[in-house]
Amino acid sequence: LRQIFPTVLMERRLDALVPLNDRLRAIVLEREARDPGVTASNVSGWHSSADLMEWDYPETQTLCQAFLAAGRDMTAAMLPPGMVGRVQVRFHGGCWANILRDGGYNRIHNHPGSVWSGCYYVAVGKAAAEPAHNGWIEFQDPRPGNIHGGKERVNPRPGHLLIFPGWLNHFVNPFRGEDERISIA
Repeated sequence: LRQIFPTVLMERRLDALVPLNDRLRAIVLEREARDPGVTASNVSGWHSSADLMEWDYPETQTLCQAFLAAGRDMTAAMLPPGMVGRVQVRFHGGCWANILRDGGYNRIHNHPGSVWSGCYYVAVGKAAAEPAHNGWIEFQDPRPGNIHGGKERVNPRPGHLLIFPGWLNHFVNPFRGEDERISIA
């Protein structure tokens, strides 16, 4: 965990799930081929419906369990010292897959109604050398009066999980390059 703006951001490597990424990629691409998806913050990209938790694949179920474990850890880390008890975490608002290809991006948005939001990177494609921060996720400084101030940029890699407050504004810079950038939020 590290503090940004001072807002907490969890970055976790899910190395145990990396061997599942090829299968997760195939599942997402197959779903894209038969489902037109939805439009949310995505521009020139595909966004599945928010029912990924119900997809009947062992790989997606394993990933959902890793999300819940990270949510429990994030919540436990934010509780006041000395609190005891079991932390219960559940999904609210669903879970979905995103695919960005050359030129695709996600507009600035947040996830109201959720305590935490997260994103796992299955594949990041082959990014071109330019522009800077190509396909990176960016978080805006949430402090009032500092809207055009600091940003926290993260260059995702396959197996990378980010967990952050649902109210935190974020976006994905346009991806320029080859292949797909696949994430599960």
